[in-house]
Amino acid sequence: MKTDKLIDAIGMIDERKILDAKAFTVKSRRKSLGKAVSWAAAILLCFTLSISALAAAVDPVYQMLFNIFPTAAQALKPVNLSCEDQGIRMEVISAAIYENEAVIVLSLQDLTDNRIDETTDLLDSYRINRPFDSEASCSFVSFDEETGKATFLIHISQWNHKKIEGDKITFSFTEFLSQKKTFDEKLSGLDLSKAGKAEKTQKPEAIRGGGGMGSVDYDTECLVPVAGGILSPVDGITVTNVGVIDNKLHIQLYFEDIRSYDNHGYIDLRDEAGNQAEYDTISFWDDEKVGSYDEIVYDFPPEDMENYQAYGYFVTCKNRTKGNWQVTFPLENAEYTSK
Repeated sequence: MKTDKLIDAIGMIDERKILDAKAFTVKSRRKSLGKAVSWAAAILLCFTLSISALAAAVDPVYQMLFNIFPTAAQALKPVNLSCEDQGIRMEVISAAIYENEAVIVLSLQDLTDNRIDETTDLLDSYRINRPFDSEASCSFVSFDEETGKATFLIHISQWNHKKIEGDKITFSFTEFLSQKKTFDEKLSGLDLSKAGKAEKTQKPEAIRGGGGMGSVDYDTECLVPVAGGILSPVDGITVTNVGVIDNKLHIQLYFEDIRSYDNHGYIDLRDEAGNQAEYDTISFWDDEKVGSYDEIVYDFPPEDMENYQAYGYFVTCKNRTKGNWQVTFPLENAEYTSK
């Protein structure tokens, strides 16, 4: 669907024609540095469009609005205000404000180059200017190759259920990533059968967090990185060591300059039937706190290693654009009031 048609369709939504809502949960598409939002609602809308061709074009809009936020009977209102910086045009297309939640639809377009594409990511640099804390989530909606516009849906929720009040609201962001590359293949250069007992171990001090399929023990002994690493499947990500500690297999990954480029990923171990081995992950900073290590601990005895193959999924980026994009619009132009 063309971005211009998307904008037109949003403007034609009749907020009085909202019929019903049902609850569901959508999981965030990527891990962020401290922000992850789960949306738990669905909004079913009835569009009153007189032209059948336009009605057919509304489907992507419906799909986008289906994941907005957990309050029924909301509707986006047109804003259509924009700003430019670093040759990038940001337009706030529509917005909706309800009590402590805000939904903003915006587009980005590169007026001088090709820095905007289908991988564009606003990171966590976006915010609405309010005097109290909030959490936010950003979803990519579409990219129009003809116009070079990328469209996003931003959901922001104020903490402590504080209502968003005032005469105006300001949305801004300061950087974005683009031209990302994805690696999703078997790691043929990683032979698990050769992994032996770790000669040296460490207890990292600068822990970033953890995750996985079980209970993470942050006191777990971890591998010591091998100088130069063992394998670099993609530029910016390196397997820095593999070994057995306390009868469990450890694989250590290093992500270069994670603060700037959000390089991330994981390694799956799968048996011949495609079953995935359970694992826990401990993340910790390097000495400069610029790059990050992921220590992946697999829950099976070393004698079973020959039954598994390693598969890597990694996302890397080298294109980061910084600037100052900001749009202020009257709160009454976005605040929802029941009819």
